[in-house]
Order: sequence, then C-alpha cells, then structure tokens
Amino acid sequence: MAASVADLFDRFHLAIYCYLLRMTGRRDVAEDLTQDVFVRLLRAAGSLDLAGGERAWLFQVARNLLVDWQRRAARNPVRQGADSLSGAGAGGIAAHQDVELHVREALARLPDVDREAFLLRVLGGLGHGEIAVISGSTAASVRSRIFRARSALRAALSGPLSRRSKAGPDQIRRFKVLP
Repeated sequence: MAASVADLFDRFHLAIYCYLLRMTGRRDVAEDLTQDVFVRLLRAAGSLDLAGGERAWLFQVARNLLVDWQRRAARNPVRQGADSLSGAGAGGIAAHQDVELHVREALARLPDVDREAFLLRVLGGLGHGEIAVISGSTAASVRSRIFRARSALRAALSGPLSRRSKAGPDQIRRFKVLP
C-alpha cells in the first residue's frame, strides 16, 4: 500500500462521510459506516496493493456497506430519529438553512442510481471509469446518470434559489452539497 492508513483516513474520511450522509440521510448511520470503511482498510492493510487506486477501493467498500445497510433497513424499518438530516441545523443564518433544505430535498428526490453517481463524482472526486467499476455499470451510463442528476438538481433548485436571492444558474451550480 502506497499510503499509510492514517494518510488515507486524513485524505478521504470527510468525502466518504459526506457521500454516506447524503445517501442515507442520517448522521449516525453515516458515521458508523464511515468507521466501518476504515476498519476494513485496517484489516486489509497488509494484503492490499492498490497502486494508486485507494480512493476507488474505499468508495467501493463504502458503497458495499451502504447496500448492506439499506437491505437491513428494508427488512427492519425503524422510525428515523432526530439525528436525520431533516432535523439538523442548530444555528446559522436562516436563508442558508433554507437553501440547504432545498438542496437536501432535491437530492433526496433523485433516483438512487443518479444520486449515487452524482455524489461519487462531486463528493468523492471519482472519475467516470471509477464510478462505473464501483456501481457495476459502464462509463457512458455513469455520464448519463450524472447529467440527469445535475439537470434535475438545476431544475429543482432554480425556482427556490432564484426567488430567495438573485442567484443565477452559475451560483446554483457552485452551491456545495457538503454538510
């Protein structure tokens, strides 16, 4: 392994956490799954030879853990607690929170495959080929999913954000999806 586990944690834990947070909508689950990703890295550290593909491997593990969590959650539905994204937001400027709420809602309305591809690209910084390997699809379908997600987000956010301020499409495009 080219980089140490601590270096990989420092470089990727926030991006993985943000990806999992946006996919699950729950901070507690995102924290647990992020921790599990790095526990798996620690266990496999001696036998892995990633040769620069650490980021893709970490996001593949994160996605696999996410799929497992989603399957368990579907079998055992539990009422979402106060730790969900919709209950977040202690303090800050009301307008900024309103924009964040619109972004979260728009992301939540995307189909899972489009949202996942978009978040892996934006939060993970992964390339189309890496996302294709992680999701088991082709690079062309990944490009289509990301395009659809961006188009849907732009359409969903253009009304609420432009009414809130005189934000044009350029400001909407630059809005971060980080927590």
